[in-house]
Parts: sequence; structure tokens; C-alpha cells
Amino acid sequence: MIAEQVLRESETRFRALVTASSDVVFRVSADFRELRQLEGHMFMQESPLPNREWFEQYVFPDDRERVLCVIQEAIARKSIFESEHRIFRADGSVGWTQARSVPMLDANGEIIEWIGMASDITARKRAEQEFADQRRMYEAILTNTPDLAYVWNLEHRFIYANEGLLRMWGRTLNEAIGKNCLELGYEPWHAALHDREIEQVIATRKPVRGEVPFNGSFGRRYYDYLLVPVIGASGEVEAVAGTTRDVTEHKQLESSLLDADRRKDEFLATLAHELRNPLAPIRNAVQLLKTSSPDDDTLRMAREIIDRQMNHMVRLVDDLMDVSRITVGQVNLRNERVTLRRVLDDAIEAAAPAIEAGKHRLHVDIPHATLQIEGDGTRLSQVFQNLLDNAAKYTPPGGTITLRAAQVGDQIQVSVRDNGIGIASDMHPRVFELFTRVHPGDRIKTSGLGIGLSLARKLVELHLGKIEVRSEGPGKGSEFIVTLPALAVSPAQKTPLDTAGSRAKPENRQRVLVVDDNRDAAESLGMLLEMEHCEVSVAFDGKQALEALDTFKPDIALLDIGMPGMDGYELARRIRATPRGSKLVLVALTGWGQADDKKRAADAGFDQHLTKPVDPDQLTQVIAFGHSAAA
Repeated sequence: MIAEQVLRESETRFRALVTASSDVVFRVSADFRELRQLEGHMFMQESPLPNREWFEQYVFPDDRERVLCVIQEAIARKSIFESEHRIFRADGSVGWTQARSVPMLDANGEIIEWIGMASDITARKRAEQEFADQRRMYEAILTNTPDLAYVWNLEHRFIYANEGLLRMWGRTLNEAIGKNCLELGYEPWHAALHDREIEQVIATRKPVRGEVPFNGSFGRRYYDYLLVPVIGASGEVEAVAGTTRDVTEHKQLESSLLDADRRKDEFLATLAHELRNPLAPIRNAVQLLKTSSPDDDTLRMAREIIDRQMNHMVRLVDDLMDVSRITVGQVNLRNERVTLRRVLDDAIEAAAPAIEAGKHRLHVDIPHATLQIEGDGTRLSQVFQNLLDNAAKYTPPGGTITLRAAQVGDQIQVSVRDNGIGIASDMHPRVFELFTRVHPGDRIKTSGLGIGLSLARKLVELHLGKIEVRSEGPGKGSEFIVTLPALAVSPAQKTPLDTAGSRAKPENRQRVLVVDDNRDAAESLGMLLEMEHCEVSVAFDGKQALEALDTFKPDIALLDIGMPGMDGYELARRIRATPRGSKLVLVALTGWGQADDKKRAADAGFDQHLTKPVDPDQLTQVIAFGHSAAA
């Protein structure tokens, strides 16, 4: 009786415990086919089916085969059965359970039945799945990001490295994990730097940022990195994580921008210097002319100074404008068949003052055969004049300059060689860049804006040619070689003659109206025209110019464009609208010389477009044009 009472009390306590628990207690037969008892089925379905069908009732179909294998193995070994699998829950949803049961053996060691317990682990499984999904997402991000990602433990050893970092190291994950920086090939100073930074992050719990070079699988590159503390649940730093980005291209761009900014500042300083240089002698010459009674020699010297320095200033401005036009694709070549000899003779004549000033010897080796090219003779002469000027500029006094030309196959090669100061090899790729001065230091006292060679290259390329530089280094001279397409010599084709300086002045006196709001410019131009045997009237605004049409009756009108009130374009249109204006030769006189400026002038009714300051030869041509138009 006492034993039965104890058993009943024990069973009561057991049932109370099972009822209070969220777990399920079950008993199944030795072969796991028959469910004998199910207690506490709070998350399990009540089974209306015979016990022999419990397996299909509770276990999710996709997991049945795997669970059966575990059962069979447990039966064969008479060992504990343990499994995590999906089940049908009491509310009809699919959940997860963790089942564990032990075999009950008889005296002979045979299994009598199994007693076990099943727990609802759906919430845990869902959390694990969410964590796994997040991990896959983060792994996808870290694998495909161009940045390098990694984690060190507190002993400064890598416990994580993404694919990008492994590629940079040239290591597999197994080869890298557990290693420190020094063991992975970092230079000692670099490894020591990161060791200090890791300790700093651990101690301060604050990020550390830096930039270093590194020799990895991709060569020597520059990297920007950020190290941050990884804080654990206890609030302590458990690891140090980092990301690194390749900033090599950014560094190169930054260097290029700094270099461009430096060259811009140098160019502006050089431009100011170059413009002040000719202004100083011009001012001196003007002061000489202001003396009470300058003699003929003084007048001649003053005229020559002003002429030389004005030509120098005009060339500086022209070079700047040419570079601007070519850069925006607005240069127009006047191509024709020209002889190479003519082009080079013009260049030699233009460069002669620089060569003579340096007391250099010029050797010219040009075949007597008539080598011909298709191109703009004036522009090509400009190229070779620039090369000869540079040779004279960078060759010590008394040096030797050689100009040589030859036909090689279907091409013509022209070489300008000197025995001057030479060019360092690292400057060869840059000598043709805009605003580059090969010898920018104060020790080389030379003039120029650093645009001549860039202009020369662009002009040669427009002629479908190329230009290259050769030099064995400082003190060993330089050679510039221009290659251009050659033309077959045509005996019937005559080379155009340069008639500059041989133009006949018109016999009758042209009546010229000069209109410019700048009184000095207008009156001085009028004086030059009077020296060309013209009758001149000067007006300082559009109203005066319109009045002079009837009173002066000009044959030619030179109109400034940038006048206040009525500009030159409007004045031209009004002149054309008058009876006399239809036959008048209109010439635009302006500092604006771009292609669209010339088109705008033509649209306004101008016959010609001259850019200030006007060359005397151009002035003679204008008068001749007016004479022929009047005839």
C-alpha cells in the first residue's frame, strides 16, 4: 500500500511537472513505430489517427527520410536518439522541435521502449535563419566591395579577411587566418605601425585613420584605412575591425591637380614677367621721344625698340590665342601645296634675331630637290621657327644649331638639333604639355610662356604629322624631329610666291574713315594711313561716324567693335543701310579674333576682319583691297 501511494504521488508530481513545462514527454515502442504515450502536447497536434501513424502526423515530409536514418542508427547502436527537425504544430503551422530520447533495456540488454522529450525551438531556428541570412548578405557585400575588410583579435592576429584582402596578399583564407601583419609579409615599420594602432583603439575605444603604401599582389599601391573597436556584450573591446581602400588613382589625380595648379601659378607669373619685359623698353623709348628735341639717331633707336618689343608682345598674345583656338577646334588651316624650302626659309628668317643674339652657328642641310608638302605654309613655318628659337634659347652662347631635312619613303623628316643644355629623360613625355617649362629654375634665365612646344605639336598633328624629342640628358643637347606626309613633286604646280613687301601702293588717294573710342589708337592709326598716302577722317563714336559718311564720303571704313553705346556691329549694319554704305569697304578692327568673331563680323556686313594690333603689311593690303573694290 505504501509503495503504491509513493508511486501515485511520484506520477502526480511528474504530470504536474510536464503540465507546467512547455516541452512534450513521449514514449514509443522499441522499433519507434508505435507512439505509446504523449504528455504535454502544448505545441504538438492532438492526433486523431492511430498511434502507428504518429510519424507521418507530426514530422514534416521533407525531413522524414533524415529523421528515419537517425532513428535506425540509434536502434542499431542502442544509443540515445537526438534530432532537430520540422514538425506540424498545434495551430497548423510548421515549426521546429528538438527531440531527444533514451532506450529502456531489459535484463538481456534488449530495447523495451524509448522515453524522450521534445522542445519547441521554432523561435531559436528563426533567429538562427535570420542571422544566417544576414551573414550571407554581409558576406556578399564584403566579398564584392572594392574595399578590403578584416578583423584582428586582441593578440593582433587576423580572425577575418575578405576576398579582396586575400587577393592583395596572394593568400588563401587558411594561410592568412591566425597570422599577424609581419607573418603576412608587411614591412617591419608597417607591421609595427598597425600594432601601435590596434593597442590605441583598444585603449581609447576610438577609431584610428591612416594612409600607407603597400607592396602586394597588385604592385605598390597607396591605401587609406579606418580601424574601429568591436565592443562585446560585456561592454569590453573584443576585437579591432578595419576597412582599407585603394586610393592610388586618387593620389595620382591629386598630384596631377597640384602639379597643374603649380604650373598655372608659374604660367601666370611668367606671363606677367614676359609682358612686363617689352613694356619696360617701350616706356623708355616713349620717354626718349618726349625729350624736347630728339635727334635722328634717338628717333630711329626709339622706333626700333618700340617695333621689336611690340612684335614680341604680339607674338606672345598670338601664341596664347592659337593655343586657345586649337584647344576648342576653331583653327582653320589654309592648306596648299608648298615647298619645304620656302617653309624653312621663312622660319630661319624669323628665328635669325634669336640665333644672332646667341652668336650661334646655324648649319642648314636641306636637299636641293623640291620637297613638297600639303599644308598651311605660315603655320608650318611657325612650328620650325619655334624649334629654332628654343634651340637658340637653350644653347649657351657660341653653340651650334643644325637644321636638316630629308625624305624618308613617303614622309619628310625635319630635324632641329643643338648642343645646348639638353633635357632630362623624365621630362621627355612632358615637354609638349601646355604651360610646361623644361627648365623652370632661376638658374636658366630664359623667356617664354611654356606654350610653344605644345602649340607646335598641335599644329603638326593638324597636318597629320608627329613631333618627337630626343636628348641623352642634361648638357648633351636636344633634337626635335618633325615628320610630315610628303607630296609627289608636280613640275606643272608652281609654288605660290610670297609677295609681301613688293605690293604696289595704289596711285589714287583712298579716303579712309577710322572709328575707335580709344583716341590714341584712332589718331595713331590715322597717322599711319596718311603715311600710306590716304586721306583720313577720325571719329570716336558711332554717331560721328554716321555723320562723316556724307561729309567725308569715305572709300574705306575701319571700325572698332568694342565701342560703348553703338558697337561696331550695329554701326556696320546702319552704314550698310545707307545709300553710300552699300559700296563702302568695311573693315572690322578688334582685339577679338576667334572664328565666331569673324563670322559675326561677316554677318554684320564687314568685308574684312583685322585683329589688333594691325600689322603694317595688312594695312597696305586693306588699302589695296579698297582700291580694287573702287575700281
